[in-house]
Amino acid sequence: MPAMDEPRRGIPVRIDGLLRGRDLTGEGWLAGRGEALALTTAAGVAMLPLAALEGVHVERGGLDLYLSTGDVLRLSGPEQLGQLSQALARRSCVFPEVTLSLRGLGSRGRDSGEAHDEFFAPLLAARREAERSSGPEALCAALDASTLRERMDDALRSLAAARYRSDPAGRRALEARILERAGALLGSIERLERAQREFLESEDIVRFVRWRDWSAIVRDVFQRADACWLDLRPLLAGAPSPRSRWRRWLRLGVSVAVLLLPGAASAQHVTIQVSRLPADWLRARGFDVVGSESGVAYVVADSGDRARLAALGVSGSPVFAPGTSARRQAMLADASVSRIYRPFDDPQRGVAFFLDSIARANPRVRLDTIGRTLENRPLLVVKIGERDDSPERPNVIFMATYHAREWVATEMALRLIRYLAQSPSPDARADSLIQRRDVWILPVANPDGYQYTFSTDRLWRKNRRPNADGSVGVDLNRNHAAGWGLDDEGSSPSPASEVYRGPAPESELETRAIVAFHQAHPPVLSASYHSYTGLLLYPPGNTYGKVAQDLGVFRSLAGTDVHPSVIDRLPGSNRSHYHPAPSWNLYTTNGDYTDWAYGALGALAFTPELTSGFEGTTYYGFEFPEDETKLQTVFTDNLPFALDLLDAAADPLHARPRSSGVPSEPVALESAYPIVRARVPAGELATAAIRSGSAPLLFAIDTVGPGRYTKRLLAPAAVRPVDVSVTAASGTSRFQILSDDGAEPRDATWTATGDFARGVPALAGIAAWVGGNGGTLRSSPIAVPGDADTVSVLFWTRYLGDGFDLRPHGELRVSADDGLSWTPVGLVAGSAPAYYPERADLVGYAGRTVRLSFEGSFGISQSWWLDEIQVVAHRRVPVDVVPVAAAPLASENPVRGATVRFAWPFGDSTGEIDVYDFSGQRVWRSGVTGVSSLPIVWDLAGSGARNGVYLVVARSQGRTRTLKLFIARRR
Repeated sequence: MPAMDEPRRGIPVRIDGLLRGRDLTGEGWLAGRGEALALTTAAGVAMLPLAALEGVHVERGGLDLYLSTGDVLRLSGPEQLGQLSQALARRSCVFPEVTLSLRGLGSRGRDSGEAHDEFFAPLLAARREAERSSGPEALCAALDASTLRERMDDALRSLAAARYRSDPAGRRALEARILERAGALLGSIERLERAQREFLESEDIVRFVRWRDWSAIVRDVFQRADACWLDLRPLLAGAPSPRSRWRRWLRLGVSVAVLLLPGAASAQHVTIQVSRLPADWLRARGFDVVGSESGVAYVVADSGDRARLAALGVSGSPVFAPGTSARRQAMLADASVSRIYRPFDDPQRGVAFFLDSIARANPRVRLDTIGRTLENRPLLVVKIGERDDSPERPNVIFMATYHAREWVATEMALRLIRYLAQSPSPDARADSLIQRRDVWILPVANPDGYQYTFSTDRLWRKNRRPNADGSVGVDLNRNHAAGWGLDDEGSSPSPASEVYRGPAPESELETRAIVAFHQAHPPVLSASYHSYTGLLLYPPGNTYGKVAQDLGVFRSLAGTDVHPSVIDRLPGSNRSHYHPAPSWNLYTTNGDYTDWAYGALGALAFTPELTSGFEGTTYYGFEFPEDETKLQTVFTDNLPFALDLLDAAADPLHARPRSSGVPSEPVALESAYPIVRARVPAGELATAAIRSGSAPLLFAIDTVGPGRYTKRLLAPAAVRPVDVSVTAASGTSRFQILSDDGAEPRDATWTATGDFARGVPALAGIAAWVGGNGGTLRSSPIAVPGDADTVSVLFWTRYLGDGFDLRPHGELRVSADDGLSWTPVGLVAGSAPAYYPERADLVGYAGRTVRLSFEGSFGISQSWWLDEIQVVAHRRVPVDVVPVAAAPLASENPVRGATVRFAWPFGDSTGEIDVYDFSGQRVWRSGVTGVSSLPIVWDLAGSGARNGVYLVVARSQGRTRTLKLFIARRR
């Protein structure tokens, strides 16, 4: 696309139209960025994957882009719009790669070589002709379906004729059996003929869609041919040997080099144990490090990875889960046969069959297809509960199996479906929640890759997209738009990498279907099940040290290491619970689901990493034992957290989850120095204030994440405060600093022993406390006031632990008997190379004198940093609340018209109504002078409000009421 390759900004255009509700109208620039278009306007840069283009049309001096979102963007300005349209067509209508992932094509053996070549010759000749063609129409004609059918039919009959030249009866019998086994292949060629006709006759608006339909069937033809050949090989092996007749196809342009592709066996993945090398060192060199235990790293490697390890001088030994077949131990392709785990395609017990059967038998279950994959498998989602969708019932979405090899995640989702579908439920709480929530479960987000793990390669991770370099697959959990391609550590630009992010954000059919589904049913909370490591992760994941503005809500639901939400009861597990943490605590990622769901939709999204991967000293990793008792234990361990998500969906800010018992704090203090960091409810932001003593502090609003429920206030502190007050509409929280220490020479409140000492780098001042290998850092006695609600220990920390292994860790302990006994109250573990604020709470110590102790068990010195430690007592002072209506009721919700009317919840009192988007920006305000000013009408069309979720806040005389409002206008 020559016009798209101009350097830097691209070509100047005028853009008119909306993209997912975002107005792009104005002067801007158009540029190509890999497999995407970059549209740059004053409002920023919008990335438009080429895969999202459904068609283009040039008319009246403008170029219309028809998008899969339903939007139409008009570009005008460039003189050569026709050339630009042709360039987009060339980029969007590329002949698909169809041979690199075929097993049969690469299986040419001595016993069947000539038959193999004759069978594949018509397909390869057509492919070769297509590669010599230019333009979509010529490409389509090169693979003319009627010609291909004729040649394929000839080749199939020739296989029989070559074996029974002098035996007509034998020839007819073999020919009939061959044609019977080729029925699916010939049927696919017939579908190709229809798709070819539909493409050639299609209008501009759907031209690219018709091309993709045609391309998908082309792939299907080649894949069915591949499967057909594997099915024919035993049949032909029992027939007489033929004479060489296939060479006549060489005149069609098929090269011997193409026919002799290597087999697929060498690409099999296997887990390698690597000793005496840090997991981070291996990960930095692009290896798929999946675990680390006692100094041993576990790497999933294919033949290319194993060669790279050898070239680096790294030795390792394969490790196999108990029961692994001899073929897999020889690193050969091997189909998996399971009694409990379900493949996707099996017509008798596969995932698709299971979901269909449970939906047919249970009126509480509805089965839907939200999209299809490259190999034409459906993305199946189950809705449990009421048949209709209601804005009065919040959405909660559960998903599993972004990564194909994680079978226990699929099993968790299927068991959750079966549990929630029971009517009546064995749990009255679950019954009640199902009636009051819209519950959605997508058990397999990657059906193509998942099925491939049953048929060919048990440890396959990605989807099955053929890449330009000959590799296969995109990591769907690096393909979302949030932070896509932020760096090459959290994802990879290399197609061969196991964390390949794809050619563009949302380039994959699976990703786009999941995004569209979420936009149609925006969840309040969601969980994406993965395996393994025994973690409960939440956003953000792309940058070390960042913490979400809604941290209090995330921590309430995920729990803490002292009060965890998920207990691990598996016999022999090396963990007692799932470690809750921000996602980067394992390692950084970008383009992943939870960051996208939280950033784009405000959903409180979690990643449960199921099981520790070990049973005693036995490693099973992704291959969790096919044991009903153990699988049910995984489910029952994780069920309480799933029910807590359903419960919290009505009001996450005030959630009190049963599994962790950790309440969500609407107002909280994260740090008092060197910057005051406080959180207040998002709906009370307009009334928020911070004071140090009696002096008000100027503050800014944090920009990390959406802050859907709480907003973080940042106020620089010139000196360490003695107390901090945080006020919002619902009341004031006062935090008295009982003790503080920043490792500065003037500080003498904490005492270091063992390897703890003052060192660098420091967060503030000239020093921090540094230790980590058996040392302790202890406070002087601290008197807790008798009227303190809670005491919190706030501290800034960084540490060099192991994201996979909780044994390197640091503990915070408390003693109320002057050091005679100590009780754990906090723990840090994982990987945190950047400073971030941590907190541990002490409950039940009001009126007592305590001592605190940090104790390092990271295994090496200089591995744990502590700075600016503050011990604070909480006191809450609520405001008087007059009972009034619960919320400013809207005339419709979701809003589909041009206006919406609000009911005033405060009688004849004066006040105002504000509407905020979920970035905290006010988009509309109306004053209210009592009943005389009613009705209160918001003109959506006049204000330019886009579709999405908004917060309506009504205020009167210190009272506040809020409403979540959905706008879904049809334009």
